[in-house]
Amino acid sequence: MPGMTTRAEFLANLDQAGTLNLIFQLTDECVLSCRYCFAKGSHPAGSLRISDDLLETAIRSAFDTRHREISFEWTGGEPFLAGIDFYRKVDRLQKRYATKPYANTIQTSGYMHDRELIAWLAAHGFHISSTIDGPPELHDLQRPASGGGPSLATVLATRETIIEHQGHCGCICTVTRRSLGKEGAILDFYRSLGIEAFHSNPYHYFAQNLVGDESLALDAEGYASYFISQFNAWFEGGRKLPMPGTLNYILRSLVAGAGLKRSVCTFGGRCLTNFLAITPSGDAWLCPKFAGFDAMRLGNIGEMAIADILSDANPAMARLIDQRLQAIRACEAEACRYLYLCNAGCPYYSFIASEGCNIAAKDSLCAGKQLLFEYLESVVELIDPEELPEPQTP
Repeated sequence: MPGMTTRAEFLANLDQAGTLNLIFQLTDECVLSCRYCFAKGSHPAGSLRISDDLLETAIRSAFDTRHREISFEWTGGEPFLAGIDFYRKVDRLQKRYATKPYANTIQTSGYMHDRELIAWLAAHGFHISSTIDGPPELHDLQRPASGGGPSLATVLATRETIIEHQGHCGCICTVTRRSLGKEGAILDFYRSLGIEAFHSNPYHYFAQNLVGDESLALDAEGYASYFISQFNAWFEGGRKLPMPGTLNYILRSLVAGAGLKRSVCTFGGRCLTNFLAITPSGDAWLCPKFAGFDAMRLGNIGEMAIADILSDANPAMARLIDQRLQAIRACEAEACRYLYLCNAGCPYYSFIASEGCNIAAKDSLCAGKQLLFEYLESVVELIDPEELPEPQTP
């Protein structure tokens, strides 16, 4: 069909991304019992962390790709469970094999208050971020401790230790149905903590996950309602920090009339061939949320170099590329004017929409995203671009 993106054009677009995001899902063990956890049961139990041999293979291989820089991201479950000796090993291996710039990010629940580890990580340039869903009544409901008790007080104490050593601590917020009506309260709570940057992850229920709570699930309408209300709260509250990262990206894109080089994760962008999640067995996936689904397995780092796993010559990757191209062409066929902004949406939400079959289906939150884009498009002229902060890592 005339005007449709070709495969060569899509591959060229993917190649423009200069950063390899390498995400190590170290374990599905945790110290919390979050009601929406996707990681629990995502890979075989019994291995707390990746073996030393596979870790070395992964780090060495990461520096041998086309990318100009590498973002190493350490997640779980709870990544602090790996312990200080593990991260010392990581640091030694990265320094041994580094041939290009790299950075380290750790996303902790904040419930494991390991002062020694925090001090060491901060001193060695590992950026630490925590997860806070909002005020106590919201956070403790959604992210209880393993025994079912509240967790936020400990998370905030850990956060203070992180700030003591790192100078700041951003956060990720999981948005659920229980977040609706609390958009301003969440902003006010973050502001009271001095948070200047945070990213919002919508919780979208997927029946094939081992853990899930459908009563918390955010549908397309709820997605639009939440972010529109949060924009209004930010705007009417004096347009002060923190600025939700999702809204900042959309507004910046609308002002520019073009997508930014770094898109919000849930807006698709250029994740294929530029993102790789690795589980303790060495299995590789496009994203941690796909871990455990055989149809989404891209290979194993013990058997294939990372450059080969990411290549479109890898049949598993080529299949996903073709599926995403199908999703993009469907948006083009509908003449969606927001394609430049959301890039056909998040592959994981497409996976949910297809009931775990492919990433070609329409993003299951697409209708909500369009409502949000339309609303922000109608008010963007009220925003002075100077009021939009530079994007920050949460």
